[in-house]
Amino acid sequence: MWEVVEVAAAAAVVAKAAAIVVGTAAVAILTKVKVIIRRSNITAAGIIVVQEVVEVLVVVVVVVVVVVVVVVVVVEVVVVVVLLVVVLVVKVVVVAVVVVVVVVVVVVVAAGVVVVVVRAAEAVVAVVKVVVVVAVVVVVVVVIAATAGQ
Repeated sequence: MWEVVEVAAAAAVVAKAAAIVVGTAAVAILTKVKVIIRRSNITAAGIIVVQEVVEVLVVVVVVVVVVVVVVVVVVEVVVVVVLLVVVLVVKVVVVAVVVVVVVVVVVVVAAGVVVVVVRAAEAVVAVVKVVVVVAVVVVVVVVIAATAGQ
């Protein structure tokens, strides 16, 4: 994705520079042709027609250069907007992933704490059972001993 955007941006810059260079050269050449026609032996009517054609060509070249430059500027703006959107989306995705990871870690730690508490409670219950059994045995022995002595 990034490579495509970078290539598009580079192509836009090259296209703009090429359009300006070619347009400037074309205007210079057409201006030179106009000067040569003025100095030549062509009839007045022929000179006027050729000069008008040259002037139209100059206008066409200038319009083409302006259109190319405008299109390239639009492409550059679109590339910048795309880059900003991509960066924003990447940031949002990264934040979402971090949040999910933090939530998972918290849940896993909480589950571990619950397991430890449950195991501790089970151990306490087991100890209480043993104490109760021992107490019952002691009471039974005491009762038997007390009744045996009578």
